[in-house]
Amino acid sequence: MRISGKTGAVGSTQGVSGSRPASAPALSPATPVASTDAVQVSAAARLVAVAQEALAGVPDIRTEIVDTIKGQMDSDTYHPDGKAVADGLIREHLARVHQP
Repeated sequence: MRISGKTGAVGSTQGVSGSRPASAPALSPATPVASTDAVQVSAAARLVAVAQEALAGVPDIRTEIVDTIKGQMDSDTYHPDGKAVADGLIREHLARVHQP
């Protein structure tokens, strides 16, 4: 490929003069600025921290509920609502799928 009529090379600086335009401000030495580091925790982050602390005290398996249901199953008195169970499973699945 050949391009004719161009005199400058790639990356060259053409048309640059040594003086600044009158409207350009003069650069001055940098003034030191005192800076401090700070951390701000949002209300949502505080709420998450409180929720995590509350959940830390809750066991993963609620043995009293498991024992109750096991007793009902052993005595053939456990009859869960199938529609409610299916609705709960679907709702839980959709909540996981739509999480950001």
